[in-house]
Amino acid sequence: MVGEAMATREQQRERTRRRLYECALEVFRRDGVQPCRVDDIATAAGVSRGSFYFHFPTKEHVLLERMRETEDVVCDALEALPEDAPISDVLRVLNAQLTAIWEPDPQLLPEVAGAALRFAATTMEDREATRMRRELAARFRAATDRGEIEGRMPAEILSDLYLGHILAALLAWYGNRSLGLRTTLDVVAELFWNGARAR
Repeated sequence: MVGEAMATREQQRERTRRRLYECALEVFRRDGVQPCRVDDIATAAGVSRGSFYFHFPTKEHVLLERMRETEDVVCDALEALPEDAPISDVLRVLNAQLTAIWEPDPQLLPEVAGAALRFAATTMEDREATRMRRELAARFRAATDRGEIEGRMPAEILSDLYLGHILAALLAWYGNRSLGLRTTLDVVAELFWNGARAR
């Protein structure tokens, strides 16, 4: 009985967290991240201001949750690829997933990108690597072992370089949508790949 009550409380806590997260994103889209008030998010979610801070210490933590959610979708797709998939296929899938996520909902892209950069600046050690950094580094390492990529640079650095290029491409697309997002990402991948490809 006690175990069931604890499980029910945990489920309720997770539902509240999810509701706060989704309401925060809607308020961010409507009002902007900096000007919006935590009270507005709490009101939209039907909870107290304290409940917001229980689940998210700052508005930035909501943005980091959006980043992690994006990474999970991308990494699930990457992990579905065969272990020996060519790196060009890996980058193509990564770009397709990012396009599917951000093209229909670009409004929060600069804010999430900023939060991601601030997070990365404080967690660049490998033991603190995000799931996407780890997955991409493993793919680059395997490609190097197969002779597909030149081994002049560690896979972890190649991963960070590629993700940095992709982040820049996402922001460039956000500021100038004359090309589709997928085209923008694919061109950046091609430029990167042609520089890293084994001769």
